[in-house]
Amino acid sequence: MFTLKESKNGHFSFLRSGGMNKMTYVRIGGLNDLSFVDGKGICYSIFFQGCKKRCDGCHNPEFQPFEGGLKYTIHEVMKPIIDKRYWYESVAFIGGEPLDQPKALLKLLQKVKELGLQRWLYTGYEAEEIPKEIYDLCSVIIAGEYIKELSTNGFPASSNQKVLYLEEGEKNCPIT
Repeated sequence: MFTLKESKNGHFSFLRSGGMNKMTYVRIGGLNDLSFVDGKGICYSIFFQGCKKRCDGCHNPEFQPFEGGLKYTIHEVMKPIIDKRYWYESVAFIGGEPLDQPKALLKLLQKVKELGLQRWLYTGYEAEEIPKEIYDLCSVIIAGEYIKELSTNGFPASSNQKVLYLEEGEKNCPIT
C-alpha cells in the first residue's frame, strides 16, 4: 500500500505504508531483449543471478553464483520493457533461479502483468513449492530441476519437468 504525503513546501510524494519508501533490488546475470525461444512470440528474457539448486549439466551455470551479475532496481529492469512493450508478447524469468529472489520476482511479475504481457517462469522448484502469490501471476511455469540423465534436447529440457499453462489458450503455444 502507498500513502500520499504532502511536504512542507506543498509537494506530494508516495510513501510505502509505514512511512518508508524502500527500493527493491534484484541481482541480474543477463538480459535478452530479443528472444524467440524463452516464451511466446518475441520475448524479453531476464536471467536472475544465483541458484541454490546447482543442477548438474545446468544450461546457465554462469548464473549460479550469487556473487555474480549486476544489482538493478525494479525500475531499471522494467524500463526497456516498458519503452518497447509493443514489441513483446511475453517476458521470461530464467536463471540462475528466479525464486531465490522472491520479492524482486513478485514485483517484476506484477509490473509485467500490468503491461498485459505473458509471464513465463522457469524454475528448478516443483510447482507445489512456488509461493501462491507468484504462481498466480504466471502465464506459463516450467517447473522442476534439470536432470541431465533425463535430457530431452528440446522443451522442456528434461522429461521430469512439468509445463503448466495457466492462462486460457496457452496450451497451443508454438514453443512446445
